[in-house]
Order: sequence, then C-alpha cells, then structure tokens
Amino acid sequence: MSALPAALHRFLVVVVSSLALLPALAHAQNELPFDKVSGSELRQALIWTSHLELWDGDPVAAMQKATRSWQAAKGYKETETLSEDQTSELLAEAVKKREAVGWSMLNDKSIGLSVGVPTRLVKYVATRPINGGIAYDFEGAIGWSLGTRYGDITCSNFGLLYNLLKRQMRGTWMVKLDDMFAIFERKDGRETYLQATCRTSGAAIASVTLTETQAKAYGMLYGALADSLTVSRNFNPTAAPRPKVDDSPFGPGDMRTDVIARSSGAAKLPPNVDGEGKSGKIKLKPRDGEDLTTREVFEKAGGAVYVVKAERKMGSAVAISDYELLTNCHVVDENPKVTIGRDKKEQNATVISMNVAADRCVLRTDQKLSTWVAVRPYEDIKVGERAITIGTPQGLELTVAEGLVSSKRTHKGAKLVQTSAPISQGSSGGGLFDAQGQLLGITTFYFAGGQNLNFAVAAEEFSKN
Repeated sequence: MSALPAALHRFLVVVVSSLALLPALAHAQNELPFDKVSGSELRQALIWTSHLELWDGDPVAAMQKATRSWQAAKGYKETETLSEDQTSELLAEAVKKREAVGWSMLNDKSIGLSVGVPTRLVKYVATRPINGGIAYDFEGAIGWSLGTRYGDITCSNFGLLYNLLKRQMRGTWMVKLDDMFAIFERKDGRETYLQATCRTSGAAIASVTLTETQAKAYGMLYGALADSLTVSRNFNPTAAPRPKVDDSPFGPGDMRTDVIARSSGAAKLPPNVDGEGKSGKIKLKPRDGEDLTTREVFEKAGGAVYVVKAERKMGSAVAISDYELLTNCHVVDENPKVTIGRDKKEQNATVISMNVAADRCVLRTDQKLSTWVAVRPYEDIKVGERAITIGTPQGLELTVAEGLVSSKRTHKGAKLVQTSAPISQGSSGGGLFDAQGQLLGITTFYFAGGQNLNFAVAAEEFSKN
C-alpha cells in the first residue's frame, strides 16, 4: 500500500475491532477497577484526539502506535499503555472534541442503519428517493452524505461499485474487504473520505468532505464516520425510512462522558468559586426509623431534584438546603451560571464551589427552594440496603428506579456508592436515596459494558462539616 496522506493520520481503519488494550492500573481493596475501560472507548478517544491513523494490518499495533503518539504529544514517556490518570486525561480531551462538533447518532431502525453526525457543523434535512436507493440530505458548513442502494448493488457485485468509484474519485488511498471498502480523495483543495458497506439486500454509502483548512480542525471526522457507520445484518433498504437524530447532549453513550472522562489536572475556576466542591449547609442524618415504600420515598425526596441546563449539557441537581444544590461538575462544565427547573418553572443558579477532579459542584439559587433533603453519613450506609434513584435522564423530570447498594468503593481517596439501581444516560447529578428518603450520593456514571454497574459520589463527600 502507498504511504498514507497526512490527513489520514487523523482516522482509523474500520476493521479495527474492540481491543483489550487497557490501562495498567494498580488494584487496592475496594478501589474502583477502572481497568474496565473498554478497548472500544480507548479506540474512540484516540480517534477524536487525532492519534489513531488508518491501518490495514495488526489492529493492536495500530492502537499501541496511537497510544505512543498521544503520550509523546503530551510529553509523557512512551509506554504503549496508559496509566489511570492518562486514561482520564485522554478521555476528557476526546469528549471535549466530540462535544465541540455536536456528535450525535442518526438512527434509522426501519432500514437498519446508523451513522454519527456532527450536528454543530451539519443539519439533517430530509430523505428523498434516488434511482435505486434513498438519499439522506444534510446541509451545513461541511459536506456530509448518507445513502442506500438496493437491487443493483449487493455483496454479490460490490466490486463493480468499488471499481466505478475508484475511477471517479481518483483516490490517493483505498482499501477493500469482503463487505466494505473505503476511498480517500484529495482534489481541488478538498478532501473526501467515502465508505461503503454491503449486505445481501443492498448497500449503504457515507462520506464526509472537508476543505484543506477544515481538515486541520475536523480531520478526526474521517475516523469518527468510519467508526460509527453501522449496517444491520437485517438491513432492509426497501423499507420506508424513519431516521431520527439523537442529539442528546451526552452523545451516543458509547464513550463515557462522566467520572472517568475528565482531566485529572487542575481546572481553571470561574471568578469567586472555590475549588473544594463542598457545602457547609449539608445536614448529616444517620438512618433512623422504618423503611418507606418507593412511592413514599419519591413523594418525600422527589421535590428536591431539579433539571440542570448548561448550554448543550443537561443533567440533574439535588437540593440540600434552602438555597444550595449538589451536582456533578461534568454537568455544569465550565459554565459559572446554569438554569435549574422543575414543574415547568425555571430559575438561575450560580456555581459557588467546584472540584472538577472529584466531580463535585455546588450550586446556589437566589430564590428559596421549596424542598431539600438530609444527607446520610457514608459510614452509616450498608451494603445490601435498598437504594432509589431520582433524576432527569434526557431531561425527563423525576424518573425513579429502585435497586440495592451493591458496594462501597473508593477512587483516589474519594468515596463512591455502587448501586444496582439503574442510572440512565443523562441522569448525572441526580440523587441516590435510601429507603427513608435521605441522600446517599449524587449519581454520576455507569459502566456501559456491564449490567447494573452504577455509581454515585457519596453525598457526604460534599460536606464541609
């Protein structure tokens, strides 16, 4: 194969599979095992940071090379594996770049097709029939296209389409496998990456076109497109298209955007904000009395849970006094002011304390809050007791779920509560309550690759008392 164009340094070959190139982490008793970060997450992070280049050989070697490249760019010793802090820094950088382009997923379950879309750069407009297929139209600052073919193009004659596009595009790089091919073209000051996948029922074709100037800023979109294009085995290109763009502020959920996906370094604090992530208004209250039903817990504590909006981000917060609420810093991001709301009423809130590394942020409102909850001391929490989550996943106010306290863990000295109570995507900043309606923790993340592996920052960690 000829030498790769410089722009292709920013993206990976589609055939790279999920790898077990995991960080080398030390294990301590009850220390959260962050080696559960998946190879898929690391692969995507290296794509978004423009370090995983196109590779048609050994995928493990490609990941190792990309890891060394990222380490070198950061001034770290090149080791081919990532420490826990490096993993956190890499994922944090990748998440910021992904969010900067508004990366979302276009899913068409009717046809069996999905692909990522940078919604801050392009907008999905409509579908329209074309000769022998369907075109998904986009408009915006860059070129983005998606289409299907049926009848004339299937895996049985896929090579004909490949040869045709090779002649038309005059690709400077290309690769063909059994059921897919990709071509890269540089022409007239523009760069185009095209990828096609076939099934017995037809084919799907996606492409991105950037000017040379755009490629310097957005070249990672080549790899992001390559990694996101998914064609179901039940692909039915003759079905009526019903595309839906999931523009959740937390993205498709395949790369964590919560606790592990933030820098371990010191963050620049907004004016008049301390770096503790603590409140002196928290009331600690040990367990006392009989358990309530889940409905009774919801009625008692639900009024203290609010939707938080911070630009494109959305999450939750829990009131712990007349004017203060607890949330995660990755919900408010770098915004010194946010909006909180419930029951169709909104008000402004100001960040008054922020510890980004521990993901603890405290908000203060100008208007008095009608309901607030007490905090259960961490040592008083028992493994096996009931736990109830109340949050606002995807902005859906007051969603409740029940489970158990599965374990009590630590991460870098910070106390976490592991629970089997479901934490839906977008629930960050919500409350994990006990069976008496007292706050156990602030729900912060879950392991996408596991079942019922959900975590909350212990609420007592926010207390100055």
